[in-house]
Amino acid sequence: MALLAACNTLDTPLPTATRGLSGPAIGPSPQIFVGPPTEGPPPQNGSLGVSDPTAAAQPPSGALPPLTISTPGAGQAEAIELVAYDGTLLNGTLYQNVGERQPGVLLLGPQDGDWGDFPAQLAQAGYTVLVMTVRDNADERDVQVMIDALVSGAADPSRIGAVGASQGADLVLRGCAAVTACDTAVLLSPLDESALLTAMAQFNSRPLMLAVSEEDSDSFSTAQALEAAATGDKLFQPFEQAGHGIAILNNRPDLGGLIIDWLQRQLA
Repeated sequence: MALLAACNTLDTPLPTATRGLSGPAIGPSPQIFVGPPTEGPPPQNGSLGVSDPTAAAQPPSGALPPLTISTPGAGQAEAIELVAYDGTLLNGTLYQNVGERQPGVLLLGPQDGDWGDFPAQLAQAGYTVLVMTVRDNADERDVQVMIDALVSGAADPSRIGAVGASQGADLVLRGCAAVTACDTAVLLSPLDESALLTAMAQFNSRPLMLAVSEEDSDSFSTAQALEAAATGDKLFQPFEQAGHGIAILNNRPDLGGLIIDWLQRQLA
């Protein structure tokens, strides 16, 4: 199950409370991996479940820190696993900084997405960054788990932002609408106008940034509708011929700086 951490060069990471590295003196509890059933239909989400006695002992409102699956050396990002509400393991990468607890940023994109060096840029700008992907059949409870991991780990719980691209943009807004710890959201190429307008009613009046390319007609229309519905601080950033979702960051490198400027203003 071991995965190697991404090797982006950063400052020495802060020690982070994890179920693998901290806890009661009796040591971490074992994990019991449950194989697929021999009878009946296969699991709907296509993933195996996991039963963790430490997780089972938590109260309903309890949250676990990330489960470390690789121990980073100095200057390296850290591969982690989170346990979703249904027991599914969610793989991610955590970038941390030396010093006091920094504002936290969740990056959530599609499974084939590549944020490039943007996570490292955020980390160098003074953020604790958790990079995750949208799994099949994901819902807003996954965002709750991801933000809980930031809050219970190395991030400042009073300064949390989320950046989503494509399907990740939709999930970020739906999740942040239900999670009051999410202070601001940045959406690249949001998709489902109807569902997101419903989420906006609960997300308002928190600040919202939208970035979209004009030729991406469906996402452009959705972003315009969200801008009109937003009642808090907002920024609508259109581009031309810039692509969809994470591709906008690759085609318009200036977008990374705009997002960082937005986060610095909203999470100051």
